[in-house]
Formats: sequence, C-alpha cells, structure tokens
Amino acid sequence: MTGLFAARSTVVPAGLHLGQAVHVNARAAWLSATVASITHTRIGVAYGAPRQAGGPLADAVAPWVVRPADGVHLRPVHELRVGDDVVAFDGTTFTVAGAWPGRDRWWVIDYTNGERATVPSKAILRLADPTPTVTVNGVPL
Repeated sequence: MTGLFAARSTVVPAGLHLGQAVHVNARAAWLSATVASITHTRIGVAYGAPRQAGGPLADAVAPWVVRPADGVHLRPVHELRVGDDVVAFDGTTFTVAGAWPGRDRWWVIDYTNGERATVPSKAILRLADPTPTVTVNGVPL
C-alpha cells in the first residue's frame, strides 16, 4: 500500500523560512499553513492562507510533518480525477488511474503503476500543480 501520509524520514525539510507557505500533515489530511517560527525541535505554524499568518489558529508541530507548499495544492479525496498526480509524503508522485468510495466509506485509489491506496473519506491529498505560483516579494498572489 502506498504511504501517502506515513513519515518515512525524520529529516527536517531544508530551506524553510518565516512566512513560507507549507502543508502540515494532520493524520489523514494535509492542512495549509504558514511558517511562524523555526527551532531545531518544533516549527511554529499559523493555519490558513499565507496572508493570515499570526491568526488565532497557531500551533507548534514536529518538523517532519511539514512540507513546502511550492508546486503542490490540496484537494479532498472525493474530488480526485483520473490523471491527477498525487504527491506522497516522501515526495514521490503517483498518477491516479481511478478512485471510488468503498462500502466501508474509505476511498480506494488505484494508480497507473499498479499500486493501490485506501484512505479515509475526509482525507485531503497533496497534488502536483503544474502552474507556477506568482509571488510579489515572496508573498503569493
């Protein structure tokens, strides 16, 4: 089974900086956040769009659950389409061959390489975004 959410490495993502848009792994869902602080053991994040940094929803998370959001966007599992490129936790991409809800309310995702993943119905996946992000002084538009 494909590890879309499982931590395979405890390495801190390189190149994180304050104000950077990131995705935080919250079990079976990825959440959009902005880096608010960085230490060697925790990364402070503010959830929501980058412009809302410092808002009321802030948290300190382990470094290995944070991934940069550059070139990746979030989408709920029920909105997957054939041909979408899902980005796994380790950065590997898998092309979706089909996705459907099972009888137990979990979603089954088949990939073109023959692998299969089963995820909860509320899962939010990271998908490769071929559209470059336009920024002004490091702030996405």
